[in-house]
Amino acid sequence: MNIEVLISEEKLQERIQEIASEIEKDYQGEDVVFCSVLKGAIFFTVDLMKKYKGDALIDFIRVSSYEGENSTGKITLKIPLQKEHIEGKNIILVEDIVDTGRTFNYLVDYVKDLNPKSVKTCVLLDKKARRIEHFEADYVGFSIDDLFVIGYGLDYDEKYRNLPYVGYVKKN
Repeated sequence: MNIEVLISEEKLQERIQEIASEIEKDYQGEDVVFCSVLKGAIFFTVDLMKKYKGDALIDFIRVSSYEGENSTGKITLKIPLQKEHIEGKNIILVEDIVDTGRTFNYLVDYVKDLNPKSVKTCVLLDKKARRIEHFEADYVGFSIDDLFVIGYGLDYDEKYRNLPYVGYVKKN
């Protein structure tokens, strides 16, 4: 597979520090719960939490909507959140990438049904060219073109997540 670097490790860490600072300003002293969407957002969530200076908890949710490079259009909840971890709390849903908007809209609605104090969304990569449903994240790392990206948690059939940068598959 021919992989080109799209966003270097250094640029990722710089932007994540900026996002952590934005979240700190927005929540000034209030606790937040970072809800990481597994598996792809785990790298981003961990680095974001390491840079965040406020009090924070972490929780995990897992949904599936992809097979290989293609969205199936069907969202399956594989690991739900526990209501007691969400109810009355400031929730930040953290995702690796938003493209069609379907999954993130589903997640926001799902979390709102658990009665949080607030819900905000944080996405590392925003691929608006593939948007089907309206969705605007509260915190965005990078807007990208319609490329198939891997690395830094993003995968191709579960491979390449461990790359320290975001790359794209270069078509021959």
